[in-house]
Amino acid sequence: MGYVVKMPKLGLEMERGELLGWEITEGETVEEGELVAEVESEKSIGEIQAREHGVLRRTYLEPGETVPPGTPIGIVAPADDEIDDLEAQVEAELEDVGGEAVEATTDASADTDASAQTDGAASVAAAGSGSTADAGKVSPRARKRAEELGVELATVEGTGYQGAITEDDVERASETDEGATAEVQASPRARKRAEELGVDLATVEGTGYQGSVTEEDVEAAVESVDDTGRTLREERPFDGMRRTIASRLGESYREAVHVTAHREADAEALFAAVDAADDALETDVSVQDVLLLAVSAALEDHPAFNATFEDDTHRLWTDHNLGIAVDVEQGLIAPVLRNVEEKSLEAVARERRELVGAALEGEYTMDDLQGGTFTMTNLGVLGVESFDPIINPPQVAILGIDAVAERPTRGPDDEVEWRRHLPFDLSFDHRVVDGADAARFLETLIERVEEPWSLLPEEVDAEAGVRADTAETEMPERTVSASNAKGMAGTIEAGSFEWGYDEPEAAGGTETGPTPVDVFLGGLAACLSLSIRFQAEKRDAAVGEIDVTTDAEPEHGAVERIAATVRLESDADDETLERIVDLGERGCHVSQLLREDLPLELSWERM
Repeated sequence: MGYVVKMPKLGLEMERGELLGWEITEGETVEEGELVAEVESEKSIGEIQAREHGVLRRTYLEPGETVPPGTPIGIVAPADDEIDDLEAQVEAELEDVGGEAVEATTDASADTDASAQTDGAASVAAAGSGSTADAGKVSPRARKRAEELGVELATVEGTGYQGAITEDDVERASETDEGATAEVQASPRARKRAEELGVDLATVEGTGYQGSVTEEDVEAAVESVDDTGRTLREERPFDGMRRTIASRLGESYREAVHVTAHREADAEALFAAVDAADDALETDVSVQDVLLLAVSAALEDHPAFNATFEDDTHRLWTDHNLGIAVDVEQGLIAPVLRNVEEKSLEAVARERRELVGAALEGEYTMDDLQGGTFTMTNLGVLGVESFDPIINPPQVAILGIDAVAERPTRGPDDEVEWRRHLPFDLSFDHRVVDGADAARFLETLIERVEEPWSLLPEEVDAEAGVRADTAETEMPERTVSASNAKGMAGTIEAGSFEWGYDEPEAAGGTETGPTPVDVFLGGLAACLSLSIRFQAEKRDAAVGEIDVTTDAEPEHGAVERIAATVRLESDADDETLERIVDLGERGCHVSQLLREDLPLELSWERM
């Protein structure tokens, strides 16, 4: 049957879409589901797939041109089908788009950005409308070619469909038009660019049609060195998402009265809570996950910050839809984690990871970027110690997270200890909230960060986290206990240290830890290494790494033979090393525990 290909709407807030490129050329066959074109909105990239089998019969948009969503950009139909009705439909719709564009550009209150946004629509409308006010029906390619060759479209006779002017018509007119064959052929854009850059067109080699000078030729002529002696490396024009990001941030900075307040929290309890949650829950938990809950709790107490400001109205929202700034190739985006106030830490951790992962892979949708009520941005992961975040409009505040810093802190007994601290930067719109409000918000946030345990689910042992964070090391003082609840496995406790032991499956164990003999052999190897180190330092012998390997035979049952091999990293002579190893074995308290009928077979070698 055939159908009109239209610019898709990639999200509710999409205003315009840019054609990045046609994946098939006009006249080529396309299968159902096959990629026809790739387009880009202000925030994301999308694909247009064929709805049915057919041929790309017409294209109405050139790559780089932008139009509103829903604008016709092509026709797909079977090769033998008549498409007069489809073309009439396209012309009518493009005429409507063109009328809207003209109206927008003649509005006295419209700014430069608004008029620029209508260019694509006006271009497409001219290509398909029935108006003959300027040059009749003109294809986008013909219009572009006429501009390059300096051809007046009003003087060109169209030979295309229903008298439309084609690219061939323009080139044919250029060959016969005396005004288009001046001494230096250059497009209007090239002449304007040459005037801006002070370039003599006579010195520029043209690469355009019949050697005409293009805008790119002019820029290439000055690309190596400009008039100040600078060497140009690259030009990156703002388009697509980057242009939209720049526009929105510029708007935010111009419109909102930005003020940034800074506070710092002791982060030791936060890190302990993250470790405890990561151990207790079935998903990986990060510092950012707990911070999301802490921010949500602060927003609950200070709802004026969980808000937007539009049309002179401060709207406070019940949902805590937190934007998470993510650095992607096209710029900074903020996918939204919704309803954080209702979620558990486990759900926040899982959904945050999926959301950020999709953003980094480019698999997010426009819906993922909409509806935010507050935004968090973390430059601390890049080592930034302080910055002033720019508010994401129409929100009224954004929280910046800085790099963790370790600082000396005076303890309760006047002792100095090093503790980790986490700085925050809260930028807020002073039109909506005051500095005192921001200070109270940060105070609540700091309290939540320094006492985060209430944010965690019940299965996370807060006491265990506190103990891990604050308990001092307790040495065994040669008192060690072994506990065996059942089976052949058990736990060894020595002061504040703990490790397991077990037996092989052949001996009835489950092989979850070393055997008691292995534990003894480990103690012997450790003792020998320390004793040899002591003897080397006592004699000022330069000895680097010391490795001791102990073996017992047979593999199971009573021990009948014990051997130890010492490997030394040293340039000392053999006699010195022999003496050090011998004295080390004599001074090893564990080796002294061996029976007289079970001597230690000791040898050494260099690394």
